[in-house]
Amino acid sequence: MASIPEGQDEFAAAEAELTRGTAWRFRAPDAPNPLTIRATGWSSGHTKLGDAEFLNGVDRAGSQWSVLVGSKVLSRRLIDGEVSEWDEDAGGYVTAEVQGRVEPGEIVSLRFKGDKESGNGYTYPDFDVVRRRPGETPTAAFPSDDRIPY
Repeated sequence: MASIPEGQDEFAAAEAELTRGTAWRFRAPDAPNPLTIRATGWSSGHTKLGDAEFLNGVDRAGSQWSVLVGSKVLSRRLIDGEVSEWDEDAGGYVTAEVQGRVEPGEIVSLRFKGDKESGNGYTYPDFDVVRRRPGETPTAAFPSDDRIPY
């Protein structure tokens, strides 16, 4: 029986970093929308705009996905974990809950709603984001299972 070379686990770990999955290109006509995945972890990398974080996960068919978390909407919901609601009295969105960073095992459903224009003329991608932790049952934040097609 051949022995396993010393350090092979380190090589396997390095190779696993390279297999993050298919990039979710939400604007592509054939991209799943919504994309619903079970989070498997986070990775970091570089884009033309600099350092970036990626949420990695697996869909119900077992396909691996990598979601670039670059937009403000996705950063607030997936990294900061902020849930905002419109407040008539304040005349704007206020933070209603802080869930924290997505953790492995969470079900995350992302729906690209199109590009939106801010008050200062800046165009940005807008998303609906629904998160469910393992064992979590529907609540007001998740009114029905219809919102997460998993």
